[in-house]
Amino acid sequence: MLKNLFLVCCSVLAVSSLPYYAQDISTYLSREAAPKTASPSPVTSHAQPAEAAKPVAHYATGVRAASIPMNRDGHFSADFHINGRYVRGLIDTGATYVAINRSVAQSLGVSPANSEYKHTVRTANGSTRAALVSLDRMEVGSITVRDVQAFVLDDSALSTALIGMSFMSKLQSYRVDNNKLELVN
Repeated sequence: MLKNLFLVCCSVLAVSSLPYYAQDISTYLSREAAPKTASPSPVTSHAQPAEAAKPVAHYATGVRAASIPMNRDGHFSADFHINGRYVRGLIDTGATYVAINRSVAQSLGVSPANSEYKHTVRTANGSTRAALVSLDRMEVGSITVRDVQAFVLDDSALSTALIGMSFMSKLQSYRVDNNKLELVN
């Protein structure tokens, strides 16, 4: 009992120090912590015997998570820590790679040579040239992903950083639940 209370208290303290989009405590507790109901779930065909709930903090099991609320426009964006700098990024699961413009790339210490802009990419503004680079580290909430491939585009072709599948596919899972994008690594 005392051990379970300690885990929950540690989770609350850890969550309160995170950015606003990562402060959903339910993200940090395993499904075992959810209260068991006597009635079977309509999705499953068999009922599980009721057991005592044991809260387990993801920090104790090594799992990291972040919860990003949906914007008023229906998109998910958050402050990412990329190569040691904060960058506002819009989650775009339709994008193959993370995409940043030259100005952001330079602030991150990434400066591809003009000869490296050999890839043609399609954007909302039309086709443009891009350089493929590797970002050392991307973080959001308590999640850290290393060696993320990204495209660098001209400033005129891209006004905001797009967080594409080169980042998202390295996560253990992601899902939208209750107007929040939940990331788990």
